[in-house]
Amino acid sequence: MTVNNSLDNVRKVLEPILENVATSLSMALNHTAEIELGEIHPANMQELAKDYPDEAVCMDVAFVEGFSDKIGFVLASKWAGTWTDLMLMGDGKAEFSPDEHLDGIGELLNQVNGVMVQGFSDLAGSAIKLDPVVTALDQVSNREEQWESYFRIDLTLAVEGFDQGTITMLLSPQFVEDLSSLAKPADEIVQMEDRPPPAVLDDVLESDQATEVRPAAFEEFGTDLSGGSGQSINVLMDVELPVIIELGRTNMFIRDILELCPGTIVELNKLSGEPVDLLINDKKFARGEVVVIDENFGIRITELVKVEDRIQTLK
Repeated sequence: MTVNNSLDNVRKVLEPILENVATSLSMALNHTAEIELGEIHPANMQELAKDYPDEAVCMDVAFVEGFSDKIGFVLASKWAGTWTDLMLMGDGKAEFSPDEHLDGIGELLNQVNGVMVQGFSDLAGSAIKLDPVVTALDQVSNREEQWESYFRIDLTLAVEGFDQGTITMLLSPQFVEDLSSLAKPADEIVQMEDRPPPAVLDDVLESDQATEVRPAAFEEFGTDLSGGSGQSINVLMDVELPVIIELGRTNMFIRDILELCPGTIVELNKLSGEPVDLLINDKKFARGEVVVIDENFGIRITELVKVEDRIQTLK
């Protein structure tokens, strides 16, 4: 397969997936967002440095399953400030501050990557996963050795009420080859099945009387598990993230750790009956009470952490 054919296939794969990315960004930014896919071509580092003469938000994200190699991202710090401010329910007029916006734009790009890899996984029929984004302010010229063999594609992001901004993606030759292999002939392309929003799923849970739910203290309570905002996030419904329920923490001297044995009781920093923390992707997302579902432990959400507080935990 020629390079041009591979790049054409990459475009075929990305175009429908970016429609879902735009939907996700519209929800995250609280404004309608549209994405235009630019030309895919070999990266010219001199041109890239000219387009980003000042320090820009740069990142490399590695595949950990399904694909190999990395994707690079570059965007002007101005847009990192604007888009993060919108995500935090601001007016989008905030001046960029590394302390306030660098981690926030990383969380936004994690959402973008989550939607993209879900699309890749659907096409591949198997799991494709990326490491979380790690953002940094850097001169593009410092990454010349790494990106000079990559392919460049500019994503023009138009957010309602604001000027157009650009996210530049740098695709490694191996990634282009992997992505190109997912392209299907036109007669084999099918639209993704619409998935029910969370509110519909809640109704399904409410009607399921086969599962008995009771508190950890073994006192019976109702089977109403409904909750949440009910806001439809269809494009993210099948993105998998690690979920951890943290009962508590403690510190121990090494001599005490060496004495641990079956039967040893370790006291945690939480009181009995105190709400436990629910961590998503190692970030605190909610609090709740422990319940028992049949023979398994679970958690019933009692409090969601605000978006602003989740951003603060990233710093």
